[in-house]
Amino acid sequence: MKKTDTHNYTNTELRARIDGRDARRPYSAVRVIEIGSRLAVGACGRLLSDLGAEVTIVEPKTLGTAPKGKWFDRISAVVGKESICVDRDVAADIQAVKSLIDDCHVVILSSDLDADLPECWIEAFKGCPIVCDITAFGTTGPLAGRFAEETSVQALTGVVTTTGFPGKPPTPVAIPILEMSASIYAASAVAIALRVLEQQKLGQNIEVSLFDVGVTTLTTFMPAYYAGRTPERLGNGHSMAVPWNAYPTADGWVLICLTNDAQWGRFYPLVGKELSDRSLARLEARIQRRDEIDSLISAWSTGLTLQEVTEALKDCDVPCGGIVAIDKIHEEPNLQARRSIAFIKNPLDDTLVRVAGPLIKFDGEEGTPQSIPARDSARNKANERPSGSGPEATAGVESSISAFSPMMPLAGLRVVEIGQLTTAPLSARHLASFGADVIKIEAPGGESARFWAPMREGVSHFFVASNGQKRSVELDLRQAKDREELEILLSDADVLVENMKPGALSKMGFDRDRLKSINPRLIYCAISGFGAQSVYPGRAAVDTVIQAMSGMMDATRVDGKPVKSGISAADIAGGEVGLLSIIAALARREITGVGCAIDISMQDVGAWMTQTLWNCRPIEAHAVEEPLSVAEVCTHAQTTARELIVTATDGAGRHWEVFGSPMRLERTPARIGTLIGPPSKVPLTWATDQDSSQVST
Repeated sequence: MKKTDTHNYTNTELRARIDGRDARRPYSAVRVIEIGSRLAVGACGRLLSDLGAEVTIVEPKTLGTAPKGKWFDRISAVVGKESICVDRDVAADIQAVKSLIDDCHVVILSSDLDADLPECWIEAFKGCPIVCDITAFGTTGPLAGRFAEETSVQALTGVVTTTGFPGKPPTPVAIPILEMSASIYAASAVAIALRVLEQQKLGQNIEVSLFDVGVTTLTTFMPAYYAGRTPERLGNGHSMAVPWNAYPTADGWVLICLTNDAQWGRFYPLVGKELSDRSLARLEARIQRRDEIDSLISAWSTGLTLQEVTEALKDCDVPCGGIVAIDKIHEEPNLQARRSIAFIKNPLDDTLVRVAGPLIKFDGEEGTPQSIPARDSARNKANERPSGSGPEATAGVESSISAFSPMMPLAGLRVVEIGQLTTAPLSARHLASFGADVIKIEAPGGESARFWAPMREGVSHFFVASNGQKRSVELDLRQAKDREELEILLSDADVLVENMKPGALSKMGFDRDRLKSINPRLIYCAISGFGAQSVYPGRAAVDTVIQAMSGMMDATRVDGKPVKSGISAADIAGGEVGLLSIIAALARREITGVGCAIDISMQDVGAWMTQTLWNCRPIEAHAVEEPLSVAEVCTHAQTTARELIVTATDGAGRHWEVFGSPMRLERTPARIGTLIGPPSKVPLTWATDQDSSQVST
């Protein structure tokens, strides 16, 4: 695929995009043409559509007997968009799409699956401000340009090897977790590029590959390899926490997942005196006795129903939950209450089908009602737009990449993170990689993940890799003085992102009204298991429980037993959606002048990941690659060429292997700075040094 020229645009050219925007839908004046056939392309287009973009999808006039990519499920591919049907042998069809390309702001491609695009389209891409290409392997490295299906990329990135039960073969994950994650990263990258386009008048190409996404999901496995260990499949267990597993009940299965020693102290008396050994109060000892503990918990849970177990654990504040079947996912009470799944009419046969609701809602506003377009619904629009009529077609552009040194996309952005483990830390880590100044708030003694094995000089490798280049300060938010310090930070912040239990921040005096009074422009993003607006108020949740209660586990089974993905798929996707929602909220703030609150439910996100299985089953795709081990992935030539695992240093000069970004923006790429160190014991202030705002070229 030929690369597009990258342009600098004038204010006049950009006003056409800004005028008439809808505050509820920050990208309502953005036009997108979706050409690629990969499933990730369709999901990316849907995310942008939900945020207001006018998305036109190029649809083949005939699908044949073996539709490729996203076309095995037209419903999830086209919902919320307009359609233009194309026969490559019909000149009028080719010209209609070219007119749409000439008039758009964003093109979404999958050049590995659609390698035979008309030459006039490829030429037209050069005039489009933003071109996003989602492929299996990207355009560099020994696997560059090669096509591969989801399961093959899972095999080559360690996802298959880390999924399944001990003593059983590696297991592919039956939902397209890499395609769906790639779509969220691609939408986030487009949102960042739109920000650069508006603020710096600079267009650019974007590249997202499934391989890059897969490698960077190995957060809980990569540190073990560099510590000289061999990560193992643990079924529904967790390499860094015990107990954490699926346990039998009298009527099914229950997931019980403890994240800290305090939870253990509340939990073990329920099971019995067999677990009262004082040494088990420490996580390290429990990891060594994993099988023994799992056996005793199984013996206890087998005699109880799922409801009895969850009721018993409610007062212990222990994450737990049952497994929701995909064919009944629309009946799950919390998903119903949050309107995460809707039934709408399919215009092709007048049947009712299930579609995902919008993942991102600002200030609790209901998302725009979605519909499934009739085939070729955008034909008249395409015919009415003469070639060259777009807002960027008005004139000369500067295509020289060396014309000036662009700013980091998020330079000057101030972010407060109150996060632990994966979700909020992942959102904030990516914000930092694009130039934001991120200050992480930690409780006295530091976040619990600082002490997760394997450790290097007393510091967890997982913690450093999960947090990247942030600064950290220790605050005890139970104390008035430290709450005052947080208020000082928030008064000048742009973003607050947290993944505390819903209501925890409010109890400390920082509810939504209080945050608005402190800083009306503050964007507040809360990520939790079931959402702040939930039928499970205050309920604790972790990745495995969410995989169970969102239908994700139901899709993948070994000998009839449901199994989670080895990677923390729900946590990671929740953090990705947090990133996208924050970037979109910044665009919204440019329209409204005020901040907003975003309530992200990981259960919503997990269910969204399964949507291509709701109305049909995909054509079976068998992995043609031998599953690679984590060690083989970490040292793979493609991993090295794509700089997916790199060595960076912290403030003490220690070297750490950390992940590169799966979002490749050609002109304003992500970068890694000084890695997080110990939390400061004295208050921090916002950075004023602008030297770091320039992109290295």
